[in-house]
Amino acid sequence: MASLAKRSPLTADDDSWRNNLTQPAKDTRYQTEDVTLTRGQEFEDYFLKRELLMGIFEKGFERPSPVQERAIPIILQNRNVLARAKNGTGKTAAFIIPCLEKTDPAKKYIQVLILIPTRELALQTSAVVRELGKHMNIECMVSTGGTSLKDDIMRLYKPVHVLVGTPGRILDLSEKGVAVLGRCHTLIMDEADKLLSPEFEPLLEKLVRHCSGERQICLFSATFPVTVKSFKEKFINNPYEINLMDDLTLKGITQFYAFVEERQKVHCLHTLFTKLEINQSVIFCNSVNRVELLAKKNHRAGLLVLLHTC
Repeated sequence: MASLAKRSPLTADDDSWRNNLTQPAKDTRYQTEDVTLTRGQEFEDYFLKRELLMGIFEKGFERPSPVQERAIPIILQNRNVLARAKNGTGKTAAFIIPCLEKTDPAKKYIQVLILIPTRELALQTSAVVRELGKHMNIECMVSTGGTSLKDDIMRLYKPVHVLVGTPGRILDLSEKGVAVLGRCHTLIMDEADKLLSPEFEPLLEKLVRHCSGERQICLFSATFPVTVKSFKEKFINNPYEINLMDDLTLKGITQFYAFVEERQKVHCLHTLFTKLEINQSVIFCNSVNRVELLAKKNHRAGLLVLLHTC
């Protein structure tokens, strides 16, 4: 008498597999319309692989944000995309989820190239790729300037499916014949307004030509300057355009501008902290020296400071 094979949770027809997921605590923070004004879609509506859905739910995502609702199904159709959306609205997952869905781990070559303007953002993006794709056996590598070129070359001798990095380093690896992009079918450009600055645009044009001739190109940014138009006319055929930018600022955030002399800046900052109820804050400076100087002055004033430069 033949015995019945035991089915794994990944092939079960019911939703029992979701009960075995290790999900983070529910995010109870207030959410604005930038992420709640959706069409009511679910991640299951896109017929994603079960392993990818597991990574999505274990990351804490419950349902797609507005930019994800619009971008995921279009990218899955292999259409070129120009998407404008605010930071903090799920933009990164909007392109990572469909890229992972389209990646075949059995093919041991670079299938997706994600270009990022800064090392810090590249590291964050590659971390999201690994978290969402942790059940899929997809190999992700991050490569940026300021790190060991030799280590990157050695890593590329092993299979890499998704390559995340800054344009200069990726072009260097490609021109050395180490990062082989000839079969890369999807090119993502995050923070496209910065990537298409005069500093990066010549590198990007070379990289595009290194990718597959049937490549899909998706640009994501909060703003699209004039340089995007010329790049689109050269390389992006009939893109699907997504625009969720009524204004640049997230709803619920009010902006103020304080016009003060250079010598008054620290005093103004301390006044804000003493007069307003501020539990946490991020202060941006335009140089490492200024970050260190401001940290010292704030520390003397009794404020707890965490230094970060990139």
